[in-house]
Amino acid sequence: MTREVQSFLDSGTSFEGKVAFSGTVRIDGHFRGQINATGTLVVGETGTVEADLELATLVVHGTYRGSVKAKDVVEVAPSGVVEGRVSTPRLLVAEGACINAAVEMALSR
Repeated sequence: MTREVQSFLDSGTSFEGKVAFSGTVRIDGHFRGQINATGTLVVGETGTVEADLELATLVVHGTYRGSVKAKDVVEVAPSGVVEGRVSTPRLLVAEGACINAAVEMALSR
């Protein structure tokens, strides 16, 4: 899926707090806290996100730890690691991805 990134935290950066956004945000650094968004969060290959998330889409190429409620989909790439809780109507897991999470899937209607 192609997404136009509107904000970007590069590797070597670290941020803690609460974030809200629409559109697409990519994190290649480290983020800890809470995200409430109507858009897409992309965790890059060098990214680590430790947060509670409520958003439309989560794409994980790096490491995600926490509880995520995704309205549309959670995608885990071959290099992705997900630990915690996942609630989403669609879960896409690539070969090689690592998931150690409680998963709840309900049909979106």
